[in-house]
Amino acid sequence: MQVPHELTRSPWTLSDAIATRPRVQRIALGMGLSVLFAGLTVVGANIVIPMTPVPITLQTLFVLLAGAAIGRGWGTLSQALYLGAGAAGLPVFAGGAAGAAIFAGPTGGYLLSFFVAPFVVDAVLRRSPGLLRQLAAFSAGTVTIFALGVSYLALTYTHDAGQALTVGLVPFLPGAVFKIAAALSIHRSSQALVRHRSAPRG
Repeated sequence: MQVPHELTRSPWTLSDAIATRPRVQRIALGMGLSVLFAGLTVVGANIVIPMTPVPITLQTLFVLLAGAAIGRGWGTLSQALYLGAGAAGLPVFAGGAAGAAIFAGPTGGYLLSFFVAPFVVDAVLRRSPGLLRQLAAFSAGTVTIFALGVSYLALTYTHDAGQALTVGLVPFLPGAVFKIAAALSIHRSSQALVRHRSAPRG
C-alpha cells in the first residue's frame, strides 16, 4: 500500500489525520480545523498587552500551531479566513480593531505575515519529525513574522530600520521565546494524543 506523502514528514499530527481520510471527509475536516484555528487566532488577538505602535498579543502562537498541526494549505487558509473576516469589518484584530485599513498601518506587515508563517513552519517540519526540527520550524515561523512585520513597519511607519527594530522587535523577544516553547510543548502533546488515538486496539 502506498503511504500518503503527508505521512512521510511529521507523523501523528492532525494533518496526518486529514490526509488519511476519504476526499469528502478530508475537505470537511480540513475546513473545520481551518475555522477552528481562525477562531483561536481571534482569541489570541484579544489577549493583548497594549503597546505603541504594535501591541503584544498571543495571535502568533496559533499561527505557528496552524502550520504544524494542519499543514501549509489548511494552515494558510485558517489565516486567510481570519484576515478576511477582519478586512470585512468584523472586530477580530487586536483590541477589537477591524477593517482593511489596518493593513496599511504599523501592524500590517505582521498581519500579512500570517499568510506565510504556516507555510514556513510546515515546510521545515516536512523534512524531519524530530524535536530539533520542530524547534527549528517554530523558530523559522517566528523569524518570518518578525522579518515581514519589522520591514513593513520601517517602510510605512518609522522610515528608519533601527527604530523599527527598537519598537517592533526588541520588546517582543521574551514573548517570542515563550510562544516558541509553548508551541513546541503543545505540538508534541498533540502528537502523543493523536498517536494514542490512532494506535490499534487489541
